[in-house]
Amino acid sequence: MSKTLEFIIGHLPPVTAHDAQRFSAVVDIRDVGGFVAQLQAFVRERVEAVELPAALKTPVGEPSLARRAAALRSGMRWVPGDTPIQRGRATQLAAFGQPHNLPLSEFARLANKSYQQIYKDIVARRLLALNAGSRGQKLPDWQLDPVKQQLTQAVLQEAKGIDSWTLYRALSEPLEGLGGRSPVEAVTDGSIDDVALAVFNVLGVH
Repeated sequence: MSKTLEFIIGHLPPVTAHDAQRFSAVVDIRDVGGFVAQLQAFVRERVEAVELPAALKTPVGEPSLARRAAALRSGMRWVPGDTPIQRGRATQLAAFGQPHNLPLSEFARLANKSYQQIYKDIVARRLLALNAGSRGQKLPDWQLDPVKQQLTQAVLQEAKGIDSWTLYRALSEPLEGLGGRSPVEAVTDGSIDDVALAVFNVLGVH
């Protein structure tokens, strides 16, 4: 591999979960972390496969890329830290493990519904489910409350191109416009439409 390609690969910005959202309209991403990792690997493989013209390998009248790269090297040994993808995955798994996120079987028992009906409601976007790949799916327990479930369903039906983790954060994180409360904390029977509008503003859904 040429020094130019080595330099490019070493300075490629990481693919993030936000980048993965641009594909959500054309593919069903069940594991955002896994998809991002595979996409990063795919980009790297394509760059490594590029054959540069000889004129680009050693620019005339310019210091060699190897010399310029050497000038960027630190005298201290580099210790790798967590990548943005790893930090995002860790945050996602921490949220997945919160007590208010229930396994499908437990949610079905508390909702007095069959497992099959809960699954149908997820597919029909009447219930929000969080997917963590091999760890399975969980549902936020706030959907056992009829008012909060109506809010969640309204957001699900209107924001069809947005992944479930983004919707989960938009519904559960504090909003300044709601007095520092999250939408699921602030919603009441008479404010579902107004609170949903606040969520749509955060998501950029109009």
